[in-house]
Amino acid sequence: MIPALDKARINHDLLLFVPYREMTGQVPMDRAKPHHPLTGHNLTWASGGVMTPSNIPTCVFDGGTSYIDSPAADTADLNFTTGDYSIGLWFSYQVTGVSQILIGRYGIDLDGWELYVYDVNGTLNLRHSHSSLAPTHTGCYSVGWPTSQWHFAGISRSGAYPLHYRNGAPVEMAYDVGGLSDPDTCNRDLVIGVRYTKNATWYSGYQALLRVWGRALEEWEFKQIWEMERHWFGV
Repeated sequence: MIPALDKARINHDLLLFVPYREMTGQVPMDRAKPHHPLTGHNLTWASGGVMTPSNIPTCVFDGGTSYIDSPAADTADLNFTTGDYSIGLWFSYQVTGVSQILIGRYGIDLDGWELYVYDVNGTLNLRHSHSSLAPTHTGCYSVGWPTSQWHFAGISRSGAYPLHYRNGAPVEMAYDVGGLSDPDTCNRDLVIGVRYTKNATWYSGYQALLRVWGRALEEWEFKQIWEMERHWFGV
């Protein structure tokens, strides 16, 4: 189902790729070249049914105990500061009434970057933290991300005004005044589905085909991924 990574132009500078193919256990595999070690906690798995009619594997987070992490020492290549980066993933989340971390390597108001959703107003949010600056965090968001349905989210960061793409198309953005400042350098664990303290902001729902690149993807690239993969999610 997944093409050879090295042969696809779109995978150049791919730093993290978690397709969630395991369907058992607590050790999701990073298929990108860095092969970051990942540890799952109380994960479950799903395939088939209404949510994934093609039977593509998905990882299920329960909104209270499930998450994935990787040690800071093994994820230094995801310590983004002044450089470009991109994130792409399929997700379908549930109502919790609080922010839900999709992925991040950060300490809020301290350092690093985080991507999260908030079901109260259906937003997708990217935030940089920088204790060396005032304010100590800056962010941007897009609206129109309802719960209980699949979305393909693309985030492309180059400079102070990152862009969001939904299902391969750019969406209207809102930014803090002056855009996003560069995150301070961060020496913290990578987290998926939970706050950096690993005790709050739990993600509730499904994830599939999570990717991070060390470059800013263009619109056509997110569009290509969407067109290649949408049938797996019945959209």
